[in-house]
Amino acid sequence: MRLRSILRSNRLPHILATFQWAILILTLVFNVNFTVFVTGAVAASGLKVIMLFSLWILLFSGMLCAFFYRIRREGVEEKTILVLSVFTAFFSGANIFFHFIDEFVLIMQVTEVIAWGFYNGIFFVSMYKIFSVFVLPALSKDEEMKRGEPRNERKLWT
Repeated sequence: MRLRSILRSNRLPHILATFQWAILILTLVFNVNFTVFVTGAVAASGLKVIMLFSLWILLFSGMLCAFFYRIRREGVEEKTILVLSVFTAFFSGANIFFHFIDEFVLIMQVTEVIAWGFYNGIFFVSMYKIFSVFVLPALSKDEEMKRGEPRNERKLWT
């Protein structure tokens, strides 16, 4: 029963977006990026390989797209994250597609940079939503309680 209420919460997609971005950055810090597929395509006398993070971005942006599609009517931040996750999935898919075509290294790298930019944008919009809606009201309520002036009494005076 409690798990169902957590999964239906509108906070879960934002927390998931920031958490999976943090895991991605930690794995980059500890250099865990490894080869998943060798495509067989050749560019500059070297094979093009698909790394873990190319698939990570594609799969997680698709998952975030599904989560934020469900709550897209909540606000501007949710709609923005939905659009960013769709663009991230598109450019990440294009990046993986260009791994299979010979001599398309430049286009492959450009689509990868664009996908990373959109992916980082999802994190920053989600962090903005978490701080503006969830953290700042709790901090202001805590300040009011420290001053001994609850919110209800303030409304009575106005």
